[in-house]
Amino acid sequence: MVIRAKRMNYIDQSGLYALEDILVDLAKKKNALVNIPNQPLLMMERIGIITDLVPISMIFDDFKECTNWIQKNVKVIIS
Repeated sequence: MVIRAKRMNYIDQSGLYALEDILVDLAKKKNALVNIPNQPLLMMERIGIITDLVPISMIFDDFKECTNWIQKNVKVIIS
């Protein structure tokens, strides 16, 4: 799952925990975060979303960088 957070200028505690719940449910899959502004990034690091649920290697500065990673690393299965 890719979460594009460019417009998320602020996140409060309830938002952090809602995001954490979603990421815990999807923990067996690769999750990526894109365009995270400073305040949400710091808050996500503080409670462990970043590193515990989303590794630093899966945080991208822009969507193009993320899609390039997906194209190189994700096998598409068409059924």
